[in-house]
Amino acid sequence: MDNRKAELIETLLPKDTNGYGNIFGGVIMSIMDKTAGVACWRYSRKRVVTKCAQEICFHTPVNMGEVVYSRAAIVHVGRSSMEVEVEVEAENVMDGTIRRAASGIFTMVALDENWHPTPVPVWQPVTETDIEKWQAAELRRKRRSHE
Repeated sequence: MDNRKAELIETLLPKDTNGYGNIFGGVIMSIMDKTAGVACWRYSRKRVVTKCAQEICFHTPVNMGEVVYSRAAIVHVGRSSMEVEVEVEAENVMDGTIRRAASGIFTMVALDENWHPTPVPVWQPVTETDIEKWQAAELRRKRRSHE
Protein backbone atom coordinates (compact mmCIF):
# COMPACT_ATOMS: atom_id res chain seq x y z
CA MET A 1 0.00 0.00 0.00
CA ASP A 2 1.20 3.51 -0.85
CA ASN A 3 1.76 5.34 2.45
CA ARG A 4 1.22 8.70 0.70
CA LYS A 5 -2.47 7.97 0.13
CA ALA A 6 -5.65 7.62 2.16
CA GLU A 7 -9.32 7.01 1.51
CA LEU A 8 -12.33 7.65 3.72
CA ILE A 9 -15.87 6.54 3.02
CA GLU A 10 -18.86 8.11 4.76
CA THR A 11 -22.60 8.46 4.48
CA LEU A 12 -24.14 11.62 5.82
CA LEU A 13 -27.25 12.31 7.90
CA PRO A 14 -30.00 14.97 8.04
CA LYS A 15 -27.98 17.07 10.53
CA ASP A 16 -25.36 17.50 7.79
CA THR A 17 -27.76 19.06 5.28
CA ASN A 18 -28.98 22.49 4.33
CA GLY A 19 -32.62 23.40 3.64
CA TYR A 20 -32.41 21.87 0.17
CA GLY A 21 -31.32 18.44 1.38
CA ASN A 22 -27.73 18.93 0.18
CA ILE A 23 -24.73 18.31 2.39
CA PHE A 24 -23.17 21.52 3.75
CA GLY A 25 -19.92 22.49 2.00
CA GLY A 26 -18.25 22.74 5.42
CA VAL A 27 -19.08 19.09 6.11
CA ILE A 28 -17.48 18.09 2.80
CA MET A 29 -14.43 20.25 3.60
CA SER A 30 -14.15 18.55 7.01
CA ILE A 31 -14.13 15.13 5.36
CA MET A 32 -11.47 16.35 2.93
CA ASP A 33 -9.37 17.70 5.82
CA LYS A 34 -9.62 14.38 7.66
CA THR A 35 -8.58 12.44 4.57
CA ALA A 36 -5.58 14.72 3.98
CA GLY A 37 -4.65 14.37 7.64
CA VAL A 38 -4.77 10.56 7.50
CA ALA A 39 -2.54 10.49 4.40
CA CYS A 40 0.02 12.77 6.10
CA TRP A 41 -0.20 11.00 9.44
CA ARG A 42 0.39 7.67 7.69
CA TYR A 43 3.30 9.06 5.66
CA SER A 44 5.08 10.99 8.40
CA ARG A 45 4.13 8.79 11.38
CA LYS A 46 3.77 12.05 13.33
CA ARG A 47 0.91 14.23 14.50
CA VAL A 48 -0.15 16.63 11.78
CA VAL A 49 -2.22 19.80 11.63
CA THR A 50 -3.77 21.71 8.77
CA LYS A 51 -1.82 24.77 7.69
CA CYS A 52 -3.73 25.72 4.55
CA ALA A 53 -6.71 24.67 2.45
CA GLN A 54 -6.85 26.08 -1.05
CA GLU A 55 -8.38 25.67 -4.47
CA ILE A 56 -11.41 23.97 -2.95
CA CYS A 57 -14.10 23.53 -5.58
CA PHE A 58 -17.56 22.05 -5.24
CA HIS A 59 -18.40 20.42 -8.56
CA THR A 60 -21.86 19.05 -7.77
CA PRO A 61 -24.12 18.92 -4.71
CA VAL A 62 -23.97 15.87 -2.45
CA ASN A 63 -27.37 14.68 -1.28
CA MET A 64 -28.32 13.14 2.02
CA GLY A 65 -28.08 9.36 1.88
CA GLU A 66 -25.37 9.26 -0.76
CA VAL A 67 -22.05 7.58 -0.07
CA VAL A 68 -19.09 9.97 -0.07
CA TYR A 69 -15.64 8.76 -1.10
CA SER A 70 -12.75 11.04 -0.22
CA ARG A 71 -9.31 10.18 -1.58
CA ALA A 72 -6.08 11.99 -0.75
CA ALA A 73 -2.57 11.74 -2.15
CA ILE A 74 0.53 13.64 -1.07
CA VAL A 75 1.98 15.47 -4.08
CA HIS A 76 4.77 17.47 -2.42
CA VAL A 77 6.93 17.10 0.68
CA GLY A 78 8.92 19.91 2.27
CA ARG A 79 10.96 19.86 5.48
CA SER A 80 7.95 19.53 7.79
CA SER A 81 5.05 20.16 5.44
CA MET A 82 3.17 17.97 3.01
CA GLU A 83 0.83 19.15 0.26
CA VAL A 84 -2.10 16.88 -0.46
CA GLU A 85 -4.59 16.69 -3.33
CA VAL A 86 -8.04 15.57 -2.22
CA GLU A 87 -10.84 14.37 -4.50
CA VAL A 88 -14.40 13.65 -3.36
CA GLU A 89 -16.92 11.52 -5.21
CA ALA A 90 -20.59 11.01 -4.37
CA GLU A 91 -22.40 7.76 -5.12
CA ASN A 92 -26.13 7.39 -5.43
CA VAL A 93 -26.35 3.81 -4.17
CA MET A 94 -29.90 3.39 -5.50
CA ASP A 95 -28.89 3.74 -9.15
CA GLY A 96 -25.09 3.25 -8.89
CA THR A 97 -24.09 6.57 -10.39
CA ILE A 98 -20.85 8.10 -9.15
CA ARG A 99 -19.84 11.70 -9.81
CA ARG A 100 -17.03 14.06 -8.87
CA ALA A 101 -18.33 16.22 -6.05
CA ALA A 102 -15.37 18.29 -4.78
CA SER A 103 -11.62 18.74 -4.99
CA GLY A 104 -9.00 20.73 -3.16
CA ILE A 105 -5.44 21.04 -1.95
CA PHE A 106 -4.43 20.91 1.71
CA THR A 107 -1.08 21.68 3.30
CA MET A 108 -0.38 19.79 6.51
CA VAL A 109 2.51 20.27 8.93
CA ALA A 110 4.05 17.54 11.08
CA LEU A 111 4.57 18.43 14.74
CA ASP A 112 6.77 16.97 17.46
CA GLU A 113 5.70 16.25 21.05
CA ASN A 114 6.14 19.97 21.90
CA TRP A 115 3.90 21.05 19.01
CA HIS A 116 6.82 22.41 16.95
CA PRO A 117 7.27 21.66 13.24
CA THR A 118 9.36 18.54 12.80
CA PRO A 119 11.00 16.98 9.73
CA VAL A 120 9.16 14.38 7.67
CA PRO A 121 10.64 11.67 5.45
CA VAL A 122 12.03 12.84 2.13
CA TRP A 123 10.07 11.94 -0.98
CA GLN A 124 10.98 12.66 -4.57
CA PRO A 125 8.53 12.13 -7.43
CA VAL A 126 9.47 9.61 -10.10
CA THR A 127 6.59 9.38 -12.57
CA GLU A 128 5.90 12.16 -15.04
CA THR A 129 2.53 12.83 -13.41
CA ASP A 130 4.07 13.03 -9.92
CA ILE A 131 6.79 15.38 -11.20
CA GLU A 132 4.17 17.69 -12.78
CA LYS A 133 2.17 17.77 -9.53
CA TRP A 134 5.36 18.44 -7.53
CA GLN A 135 6.23 21.38 -9.80
CA ALA A 136 2.70 22.81 -9.50
CA ALA A 137 3.01 22.53 -5.71
CA GLU A 138 6.33 24.41 -5.83
CA LEU A 139 4.61 27.26 -7.69
CA ARG A 140 1.80 27.40 -5.11
CA ARG A 141 4.38 27.48 -2.29
CA LYS A 142 6.17 30.42 -3.92
CA ARG A 143 2.86 32.28 -4.37
CA ARG A 144 1.94 31.74 -0.71
CA SER A 145 5.34 32.96 0.50
CA HIS A 146 4.77 36.27 -1.33
CA GLU A 147 1.31 36.90 0.11
